[in-house]
Amino acid sequence: MKAIPSLRRQQDLDTVFEEGHWRRLRGAVVGVYLRDDDRPTRLAVVAGRRIGTAVRRNRARRRMREAIRGFADEIRPGADIVLLAREATVEVDFRLLQTDIRQALEAEGLLDVVKAEDQPR
Repeated sequence: MKAIPSLRRQQDLDTVFEEGHWRRLRGAVVGVYLRDDDRPTRLAVVAGRRIGTAVRRNRARRRMREAIRGFADEIRPGADIVLLAREATVEVDFRLLQTDIRQALEAEGLLDVVKAEDQPR
């Protein structure tokens, strides 16, 4: 399982926020900006103060990072992804969070859709 490089520059984050495509999910908000290159996909995990105390914000970031880590090696290159925490990120079932993020990335064309009969059990 490979690590996803971080999206660190404010200018790059601003590009995702202004020009990216956003999907609001139960447990998080996923923003995707498709670049026209073959560089690796970069990821930013954001939790603002409206989420709550530092403990809740850190927990929300850890949960989102772990949710995407399970299928990080399936993500295609050439995109910037921002995972934005919602108030429910800490309480929502982890499998639901992971499934929602995966489906959002599939809808953006960043993951290959795997048929149900091809998935391991």
